[in-house]
Amino acid sequence: DYFESVLLDYDVCSNWGNWVAMAGLTGGRVNHFNIVKQSKDYDPDGDYIRTWVPELKNVPAPRIFEPWLMSRAEMDKYGVQIGEDYPAPVPAAKQGRPYADAGGGGGRGGGRG
Repeated sequence: DYFESVLLDYDVCSNWGNWVAMAGLTGGRVNHFNIVKQSKDYDPDGDYIRTWVPELKNVPAPRIFEPWLMSRAEMDKYGVQIGEDYPAPVPAAKQGRPYADAGGGGGRGGGRG
């Protein structure tokens, strides 16, 4: 109940389904979503992003989907500095994998090293 009350975009179907899937309780395949691709497919003009991420309101499509790829000149032009006004991206899963696997738990959690 608490977590639901603090979400801006709470939706029982999306949230409960995703929580069950992330807990590994679906018994089915693991879905790997490509957020950039889905954003381009379902919000080609970037309007949804601009609604919820006002820091990117001046960034045009297609740059709004991957703002961290903008040049310094583009950031200046659109009035947003990645890493200051908008967070810099975290390492991709593939980049973080060797670290996760080195922990002794095989990257599955529960390992003690």
